[in-house]
Amino acid sequence: MKTSAHKRRSGYILFELVIALTIFALAVLGLAKALNQALETANLLKRDQIIRIGMRNFLEEIRRKPITNMSTSQMDTTYGVTYTSSTEPVSLKTTSGGTLSDIYNLTIKATSSFDGVPQEDTLNVYVYKPAQP
Repeated sequence: MKTSAHKRRSGYILFELVIALTIFALAVLGLAKALNQALETANLLKRDQIIRIGMRNFLEEIRRKPITNMSTSQMDTTYGVTYTSSTEPVSLKTTSGGTLSDIYNLTIKATSSFDGVPQEDTLNVYVYKPAQP
């Protein structure tokens, strides 16, 4: 014959099992959320790297062109990024009071959209383009 103490003990075992499963489920949900955030961060970093490499490549292409052809735009259809360049002359004074000429500020903008949020990155460099005779 089973005693009431034995019945009470089997009820506690069931209760402990339910608590253990709840704790396990919460731990798994926490790990899944952390993994999801890590994947999102990795995707953002990869996208930023792609944009940086694209801007560097676009800069190298543009720097070789004559100053009249340096203001242009190019679309990377693979990643949905538009690269746009513009130039403006810069007047720099030397320490002796002279003026440096044929120096331009080249601005490159990378425009993209990630999850419907527009993103724009800018790169500014000085380039020396002497006047062609």
